[in-house]
Amino acid sequence: MSDIEALRKSLALSSEGLASEEKKKMAVDAITTIIDALGRGVGPFGEWEQRCLAAAIIALRAGKNDESRSLARRAIWPEENRRNSGVARLLLRPGMLTLDELTRELNVAVAMPSRRVRPVE
Repeated sequence: MSDIEALRKSLALSSEGLASEEKKKMAVDAITTIIDALGRGVGPFGEWEQRCLAAAIIALRAGKNDESRSLARRAIWPEENRRNSGVARLLLRPGMLTLDELTRELNVAVAMPSRRVRPVE
């Protein structure tokens, strides 16, 4: 099994039934793990990975923890699964182009207070 396959498997745990804060922690851990792995050269770091990780951080800021984790995991999808994803349409954002910038933005997102989702009436 390659390093990238092992990384994919390590991030495959379900978050079903967990509290919001636990889901947030899983999302942050996934983003951090992927950034660290890409920094070590486990996989390529190009536009696809930039878009996925930036979108994951933006979703985290919005309190969309499951979506954030899912978007982060897309950064390490196999090439053949990338063609039909909406991630390819996301714009690259200034300040979120390098691994260092993404790490800095992640730290800002983590420091933000949790958003309370109001029930729909």
